[in-house]
Amino acid sequence: MRYLYDTNIFIYYLAGEAIVDSLFAEDFLNLHDILTSPIVRIELLSFSGLSEDEEQSIEDLLSQFSSVPLSREIEDQTIQLKRRYKIKLPDAIIAATALNQDACLVTRNVSDFKGIAGLKSVSR
Repeated sequence: MRYLYDTNIFIYYLAGEAIVDSLFAEDFLNLHDILTSPIVRIELLSFSGLSEDEEQSIEDLLSQFSSVPLSREIEDQTIQLKRRYKIKLPDAIIAATALNQDACLVTRNVSDFKGIAGLKSVSR
């Protein structure tokens, strides 16, 4: 199965929250294709006050997953999602990427994506 992780999944993992540990377990990662959106990297590295070690930890973690480039198709879908559902731009980019890649979105904030037609999501 193909999954796209929302930014908050990485935040919980980096904070040591056990609730998302199974998503990063070797067995799970070997069975599934895990994707990210460039907006996830942008959001994670935009926290003010990150130390160089924290920044490197984030980069190392993200390097283990395939990042889906923002294609014109994803941009157009993002625009349509923003217009139709009035969601935040990062959420629209993530949803558009999941839809484009036929991936199941894994998030802790299911309500941010509620009602988006065709979007498969699971909460952790």
